[in-house]
Amino acid sequence: MCVGGGSNGDWRISCAGQKGGARPPGRLSGGPQRTRERVIEGQSTDVPVTRLGGDGRRSAYRNLLRSRNYRNYFVACLTSSLGDWTGFVALQALVSSLYSDNPRFALFGLGGVMMARLLPSVIIGPISGVLADRYDRKRLMVAVDVMRGTLFIFVAFSRTLTSLFLLTFAVECLSLLYLAAKDATLPQIVPKRDLTEANQLNLLLAYGTLPAGAVIVTIIATVMGAFGFDARDATVAALLVDAVTFFLGAAFMSRLRLTARREPHAEAADRPGVVEELREGLRFIQERPIIRSLIVGVVGVFFGAGVVVAVGPEFVRSSLARPATDWSQLVSVVGGGLIGGILLAPPLARGDRSKERLFPLTLAMTGAFGAVMSFVPSFLAALALGALLGVTAGLSFVFGYTLIQEYTTDDVRARTFAAFYTSTRIALFSSLGIAPFFAGAISGSVLINGVFLRLSGIRIAIFLGAMFALYSALTALRGMYRALREQDNGPLRIPTSHVARTAGVFVAFEGVEGCGKSTQIQRLARTLKGEGRDVVVTREPGGPPVAERIREVLLDPNSGGMDKHTEALLYAAARAEHVHRVIAPALEDGKVVLCDRFLDSSVAYQGYARGLGEREVLEVNRWAVEGLVPDVVVLLDLDAEEGLARIHQRRHQAQEPRSDGATPLRRAPRWREHGIDRLEAEGLEFHRRVAAGYRELARRDRGRFVVVDGSGDVATVARQVRAALHPWLRLPTPEKRGDPTPEAGSA
Repeated sequence: MCVGGGSNGDWRISCAGQKGGARPPGRLSGGPQRTRERVIEGQSTDVPVTRLGGDGRRSAYRNLLRSRNYRNYFVACLTSSLGDWTGFVALQALVSSLYSDNPRFALFGLGGVMMARLLPSVIIGPISGVLADRYDRKRLMVAVDVMRGTLFIFVAFSRTLTSLFLLTFAVECLSLLYLAAKDATLPQIVPKRDLTEANQLNLLLAYGTLPAGAVIVTIIATVMGAFGFDARDATVAALLVDAVTFFLGAAFMSRLRLTARREPHAEAADRPGVVEELREGLRFIQERPIIRSLIVGVVGVFFGAGVVVAVGPEFVRSSLARPATDWSQLVSVVGGGLIGGILLAPPLARGDRSKERLFPLTLAMTGAFGAVMSFVPSFLAALALGALLGVTAGLSFVFGYTLIQEYTTDDVRARTFAAFYTSTRIALFSSLGIAPFFAGAISGSVLINGVFLRLSGIRIAIFLGAMFALYSALTALRGMYRALREQDNGPLRIPTSHVARTAGVFVAFEGVEGCGKSTQIQRLARTLKGEGRDVVVTREPGGPPVAERIREVLLDPNSGGMDKHTEALLYAAARAEHVHRVIAPALEDGKVVLCDRFLDSSVAYQGYARGLGEREVLEVNRWAVEGLVPDVVVLLDLDAEEGLARIHQRRHQAQEPRSDGATPLRRAPRWREHGIDRLEAEGLEFHRRVAAGYRELARRDRGRFVVVDGSGDVATVARQVRAALHPWLRLPTPEKRGDPTPEAGSA
């Protein structure tokens, strides 16, 4: 792939070391369409141009479901998730029916089964992703579904708590492997541009099938009850149906077609360890108060919901005097409300900051409805409150999920949702395990002033769980209010990227005029190619033809009267074209992109130096590039005076005639004949403000910036740049280097 790059208004070409000629059809919609583009010395090159669809989210859903490969994945995940929740509800009913004559023992049994579901998350959870990366994911998912289906056949005919504990533990261990492999497989079958929508569908499959599982158990119990079968027989039948869903999921997953993963052993060697990833995730959450508040709120609601789910069968049977199988009716109603809340969320979230205001409110309402439910005397009242609780829970879940997406960029979204899922899963299963033991321990009667007062441990547990959810909602409200107030009035902070992307690595070089970015980019490109990497060198403003024409307008001294708002918008327009036609396709292909300036340039030049406001400039540019942020920014730190002196020195040297009398091969823009460009012609004070802006950005985002002293000689700076990029672009081992002396250090 050949992409334009260069400096000082010249148009250069840097070709990635690509085998086999032209790049194969891209993974983006419709494949790349090639255009012929005139470049230096009258030559031409094929530049793959990918046209991205702009039909929005509906188009993304249609694109996903048109893919047979994704449909197989979707149906396989749907049936497996349906089996998960069917088995969950049926297993609760089975334990409750086994000890129907002893409510306290039934509660302890439910708590034990829920603890058996929690333990694998603590023991197996940290290594499930490693195992999923090490083995063939498709075969792993097929094998796991077959084994889960087989184990649920044994669960259906188990009659002791010990066997149920062991079988539940084994099923949950397998489920963690399945989830890790499923999430890791999704980027292999879904274009990067549709990954957000695919993740939303994944979430719907994971939690939206809960009411469907409860409905299946309810239908089976109703039909079998009509034919004279008891509740235990209906539970056995539901567990057998659950086993069939896993076998169906395995059949659909076996039809999945996956592309071979590239250099899995090398990638595993470069991947940070589990402990390091955990530290990165915790640091990431700690640095983002609004994300932390969102997770705190959702975790509280999940804990409260887990309490209701854990003691629900006994709440229906002993507190409301209904058959244990009626618990599935309550779950169905709550699930129906959940779906209703999900459907109501989009129209309610259309206003400015509507989601930010409604998220803590709906969280608090969920806790309040749960607290009221703990006191209701009748099953019908519980059903009504359950429906309301489901609606508010659905609303809060959609608002929280969407806010996490909006407040993170693509390069950090995976770790955000990993923290989100891990926290909610631990909260859910912790409450599932603790609540039954708590309810069973405090049930009984106490003597107060000569009067025996009967205590319902079940109702107390539900009430306390609801109060915990309400407290978490208020904590989230306070945290979000502070975070949003700081965001509106506090200093700017561009989202940090601690870990390099998996598809490609995006490196931006920034600095004042004359700091040596172009020289260092070219040297780094040669070094990386020598290490066997595919490298694309490009620049801003510029790249594709439209962006190059915008560049001419922006840098032409005759445009000196340009309004600063016009300037900022033109830079954003050129950047949008550049990203969609050059940078995004290159990253999608797993290449290393070295870009001379990117988003931070606009913040420093137009935001700081022009005085347009850093936040306003950032938001315009983030919208233009759809949230794309470099993995790392190399800031070549240099005083503005020295940078301008270098420019004047280069201009003086360029005006001297060549010793051989030849003329330059490259044809510079006409205004170059008059000397420096429009930005270089700005006064020293302007460039000092630019330098101060860069240093402030680097100070705030230490995890995203690599600051290198640009005042040294070229070779020294090149060595420092290559060493500083090691966390994102691993230095090769001596045996992998073609030349033991790194090119970055050569003269």
